[in-house]
Formats: sequence, structure tokens, C-alpha cells
Amino acid sequence: MLKTMLSKNLVEKFSKENSEPEWLLKKRLQAFKLFSEAQMPLFAYGLNINLSIDLNLDDIDPNEAKKPNTEIKNTNKEVVVENFQQALKNHENILKEKLMAIVPANDKFTSFHQAFLNNATVIHIPKNIEVKEPIEISSNMNSKVLFDHLIVIADDNSKFTLVENSNSKNEGYKSKIVEIFANNNVQMNYGSVQLLNQETTNFTVKKAIIGKNSAINWMDCCFGSKVTMSEVTTILNGDGASTNNHGIFFGSKGQQFDLVANSIHKAPNTVSDILTKGALTDSSKCIYRGLVKIHENAAGSNGYQKEDTLLLSQDATADSIPNLEIDNNEVKCTHGATIGRIDREKLFYMQSRGLNEKQSTKEYVKGFFEHLIQKIQIEKLRTSMHDLIEERMQ
Repeated sequence: MLKTMLSKNLVEKFSKENSEPEWLLKKRLQAFKLFSEAQMPLFAYGLNINLSIDLNLDDIDPNEAKKPNTEIKNTNKEVVVENFQQALKNHENILKEKLMAIVPANDKFTSFHQAFLNNATVIHIPKNIEVKEPIEISSNMNSKVLFDHLIVIADDNSKFTLVENSNSKNEGYKSKIVEIFANNNVQMNYGSVQLLNQETTNFTVKKAIIGKNSAINWMDCCFGSKVTMSEVTTILNGDGASTNNHGIFFGSKGQQFDLVANSIHKAPNTVSDILTKGALTDSSKCIYRGLVKIHENAAGSNGYQKEDTLLLSQDATADSIPNLEIDNNEVKCTHGATIGRIDREKLFYMQSRGLNEKQSTKEYVKGFFEHLIQKIQIEKLRTSMHDLIEERMQ
């Protein structure tokens, strides 16, 4: 017996209670129609990975969705930070243009998100503004269901750092979409640390479209949840745009991660670097899928992707599927992936220098991540990664 019968009437009721404009109701109803018709993905990848995701979206009750406890730290008064209702009141045209613009409702999960979106934040960085202190968003999911959305608009010549931390105490379902619109000559660092309860199912898509000579540095860190389906994509839309799409994951117990990293080169002389490192212990699983796509008009571009997974137990499982799609000959593009276990000779060496096996293993794992951690341009996030990895190795 379903907790609730998902229906068009429920979408209309949801929108009416929030006094939403007609265009938004229409958007929700279109998404719900797609949700009703779309099939759930299989979560089976090749011969090695079949994620056992016991999830039926029709069993999730949007009435249980509540706004999270959120703390936003922003020291620059010129930066506009608004919740969904404020943005609808003050900047409705912008919201109408940007909402679900680069993450369209085109599958079971994104259409579910758009139909029942219940919490959103809009951040606008004005032209020629350099934000000295990081903008920090700390979110504690305190309900069984959350449909959370973030829109970031960065005008020309702006420079800033944004850090998101998310956690939860109880089991539930979280859907999170981030859309970033960076104009020309924007310099942005985005860090995300996911520490959700290990009984939570987490669906998240983060996408940025960036203009001429702009750069976005991603650091996506996945430690929590029971199941995470995560995508981080950069669309390099202007000449000279660049991205560092970096990620860290660490799975334990029965955690399962389905991670996607994409760089889409749509303009000449664009550069992308995808680098992901992860460790798995107990019976945890991870499937990584990466894509560097270089369009026909993107001559002079350079794309690189690498993914390394360290298996710390016999029952941990991983697979890596890097892909290249190249439609221009005047480019440079490489990829690679490794999945392996701890080098026993290196452990022996450390033990011969006085460390026991547990200490040697801990130092080995810390060293495995260190190269990537040193690439993090956000000092607070670097410290956080060291602490979290240390904690997992206890």
C-alpha cells in the first residue's frame, strides 16, 4: 500500500499552498507527467557492478518534505542570497529563465525533483566583485524527504568560493540539483561535502555552464548516504574556459556510489581536468563513469580524466568506465583508470620501520589521497578531508 498516491492533484495542491505563479505550476505538471511515464534505471553496469538499490520513487511521500535547517555564511553585502520565495518575489523573471535550464527534467529522478521541489536558494554574484571570504551553506536534513535546489549566477569578472556541507540524522530520500551560470572571466571554487546518514538515498546533479576565459574548480566529496547517485558536469561554453573536476569518495559497510563526471567542450581552446580518487572497504561498491566530449568547433582544446580506486577489503567492488568523444582532430585528450589493492611490499617496508599493520595501512591510504587533497584550493576543505579520511581509517 503506497503512503500516498502521487497525482496531478497533489502537484496542484503543493503549488497552491505555496502561492506559486502559473508558469511554475505548468513546469511542475509537465515534470510530473514525465515522471509518471518514465522508467526507473536498472543500475546494472557491465559485468562487475549491479547496485542493489531498493528504491521505488512512487513510495516516497512529498508531503513529508520539509525545509532543512540551513545556515548560510556570507560576509559580502553585495552578494545576493535569497530563498525560493524571496527570489520569486524579487527576481521572478530570472528564476523563470534559470530554473531547471541546464538540468532539465528528462528522466525519472530529475522530473520527480522538478514536480515536488520544496526548497531552493538563489545566489547572485554581481559584476566585478571579488568575494574574499568563502560563502558557506551548511544544511541539516531533518525530514524523511527533501527536494533541494541551488542556483548560482556569476556575472562578468567575478571571483568567489562556495562551500556546501550536507548531513542528516535519520534515513530518508534527498534530491539535490545545483545549476551554476558563470558569464565571462569568472573564477569560481565550489566545494561540496556530503555526510548524510548511512540509511539515506541521495540523488544529486551539479552542472555549470561557463563563458569565455572563465574557470570553475569543483571538489565533490562523498562520504555519507546508503546510496548516492551523483553527477558533476561542466559545459565549457566560451573560448578559453577551463575546469578542474575533482572528487573524493570513501565507502564503508554497505554503501553504494554511482558517480559521474563530465566535461563538455563547446568552444575553442578549452581545458578540462577530471581527477577522482576513492577508497572502499567492507562490502561497499562504486561505479565511476567519466566523459570528456569535444565538439566539432572546439579546436585547440585539452581534456584529461583519471580515476583511481583503492579496495581495502575482499568484498569491496568497483568499476570504472572512462569515455572520450572527440569530433575535432586539433585537440589533445587522454584518460586512464586504476582499481587495485594495497601494495604489500610498501606495507612491509613501513612495518620494517616500526609501524604496525594498522598504522601502515592508515599511512598508505592517507598517502593515496594526499596528491588530490593538495589540489584543493579551499584551506578549510583540505583540513576537513584529512579529518574525514583519518576518521574512516579508525
